[in-house]
Amino acid sequence: MRVTSTQEFVDREEELKALNEVWLRRPGLVIIYGRRRIGKTRLLMEWLRSLGREVKVTYYQAVPARHEVNLRGLAKALEDSLGLTGLSKASFEGLDTLLSVSLRRDVDAVIAIDEFTYWARGAPRVVGELQRFVDHVLPTTKALIVVTGSLVGVMHREVLGGGAPLYGRSLARIRLRELKPKHVLELREGMGLEEAFLTYVMFGGIPHYHVVTSWCGSVEELLWEAFFSPRAVLRDEPHFILREEFRDPATYYGILQAIARGADTPSRIADLTGMHRQHVSKYLTVLEDVGFVGRDVPVLSKKGVYVIKDNLMLTWFSVIEPILSMDPYPEKEECIPLALERLNTQASKVYEGLAKEFAVKWGLKHGVRFDIVGRYVHKGTEVDVVAVSKGRCEAHLFEVKWGDLTVREIKSVVKSLLRKASSMPEGLIGGCEVVPHVVVRRVKDAVPAEPGTYVHDLTEVIETL
Repeated sequence: MRVTSTQEFVDREEELKALNEVWLRRPGLVIIYGRRRIGKTRLLMEWLRSLGREVKVTYYQAVPARHEVNLRGLAKALEDSLGLTGLSKASFEGLDTLLSVSLRRDVDAVIAIDEFTYWARGAPRVVGELQRFVDHVLPTTKALIVVTGSLVGVMHREVLGGGAPLYGRSLARIRLRELKPKHVLELREGMGLEEAFLTYVMFGGIPHYHVVTSWCGSVEELLWEAFFSPRAVLRDEPHFILREEFRDPATYYGILQAIARGADTPSRIADLTGMHRQHVSKYLTVLEDVGFVGRDVPVLSKKGVYVIKDNLMLTWFSVIEPILSMDPYPEKEECIPLALERLNTQASKVYEGLAKEFAVKWGLKHGVRFDIVGRYVHKGTEVDVVAVSKGRCEAHLFEVKWGDLTVREIKSVVKSLLRKASSMPEGLIGGCEVVPHVVVRRVKDAVPAEPGTYVHDLTEVIETL
């Protein structure tokens, strides 16, 4: 099988390197998983394309169907790629039998089963069959088996989790993460910096969403064509993802909706949804596992609040759904201004959310390793990020503003940070030099050098992350 692609491929250097390293250690099993639309298939195709022609490559995309349907589909793919005439007409008891019959022991080969979690959810026995092959036959070959999965919950329960048949049996487990903002900008070359960042605010680093809307020339057009127009390409996406991932999508939908409306603790979510608090906690754990929500715990605190981490879900529940709930098919001139206003409010939260990672990477770039990094909240005093280096006895305080600030406004923010620092407990910054940082979208005028004070704009933040 020869793999070709015409779409632009950005980032993923670390993942490609990991796959190349595992290939040198074959035989073995590789597991690639991550959220739907994250780019698993594209990564797999790009890597398969890089292999030499002497490598026998078999690619099969599993379907949510009966065990026999997927066995027959894989058999046909093996027949075509390995030249095994009649293989697809034979009957096999399981996946282990099919793979054992198909693989020659002296041939360099890759067998890639994409969307394996569809197969595993429909026929859980296939995981045990793959385990038998990995344990007893694969070590005698020169092959690499690669399986991918979009159903993160199924992957955790049936494949990766303790007690699962394949637990501890892979050479590598690669969880694909979102693209960084700077790589999203590569997919939005026709837009200015701030507009391109708003598309990151809208979709996060999920490549597919940026590719299918790449022809949109502005954020206004993107909002309309993605969510509001009669032909909107992503209008059903949040519903589809929740139906794919969960057996009880309505409950998860209600919890995400409640968080977007400000219910950020299990008890508040329970009050808003009418669910029992203990049940809410279990659902939140699942949502954390799949990466849709996260728990934000301030420094010096054990109590945290839940936030929606997935940008598409955040956009849907904070920006789009409240508008569509009033009018399913609104007029463009009515919905887009309101959506833009809501999106900019969301941009402020997303920008603040990036500040912690920015602080850590800024510190490393300047030779500062922080021992404590996080949001500070205490008795009405809030600081977006407090980063303390005990070795250098420095407390770096970051205040994030999604706006264009003048020098005078920046100086006012610095004074506020210093005032807040004076009320912080000794156990956090006692005796440390306080270093203020102001993170803005853009500086309106030239910033005079202020000793011990740093000002960062959107360009620097994106380049640093």
